[in-house]
Amino acid sequence: MLRLIFCFFLLLTSLSAISQVYSIDLTPQQADKLGQLIWKNEGQQKQTNLTSWNENEDFPSLGLGHFIWYPSSEKGSFKEQFPELLQFFQDHGVVLPRWLARSELAPWKSRAQFYREFDQPQLTELRLLLNKHFDLQVQFIIKRLETGIPLILADSNNTEIKVINYQLARLTMLPEGIFALLDYINFKGEGVLSKESYQGQGWGLKQVLLTMPLKYDHALRAFALSADEVLTRRVKNAPGDELHWLKGWRVRVHGYQHIMLN
Repeated sequence: MLRLIFCFFLLLTSLSAISQVYSIDLTPQQADKLGQLIWKNEGQQKQTNLTSWNENEDFPSLGLGHFIWYPSSEKGSFKEQFPELLQFFQDHGVVLPRWLARSELAPWKSRAQFYREFDQPQLTELRLLLNKHFDLQVQFIIKRLETGIPLILADSNNTEIKVINYQLARLTMLPEGIFALLDYINFKGEGVLSKESYQGQGWGLKQVLLTMPLKYDHALRAFALSADEVLTRRVKNAPGDELHWLKGWRVRVHGYQHIMLN
């Protein structure tokens, strides 16, 4: 059985004054296995998919976790992660190509330009860099969960905190539950930013944990059903047509209950 340690430290004196430390302790082999599963969900484990730009989006999605990098200083509504990943690389001693280290914004200003230059030196070099540092990208995703859960709790009221902690305890008893949490927070975020919502309703990890049935024996199935409900609501609330994404999103989240890690 994959051995995962997910430690919770809660000041019990007041639910309104929370101080928590979350830590996920994985061996390099365990982290690699979980990373490969996330990479399968994001890019079918193909090196060419380390650099992609989806149709009808205003930004490229880069790396193992398809991290967003905006080409304009006018940021969109989704959380930008790629510049943080580059800083994480540098903090761990990775020397970035000069063009990349100097780029505050994504240097490709449109999807058409991105694919015209797909096999030119910059994007080719970027794919090689991302492929080489797969392990650091997995660590970056793990760090997002470790820092994201305290953000979720800080954004929650006392009743929500009790529900979230209960559901986290159920999920983190299972290695597959750790994977579901890691994958979903990378996929759809924490759910605490007001701009990441439609009609006042978010679709991040917070919303999934709060929507999970409280008396459902199978935690992973409860998580999958909840994620389906939250993402379906997003599509219904969206100002534009997002229905074409929903089938793939459902396949992804319902896949959590069929994964076996040992």
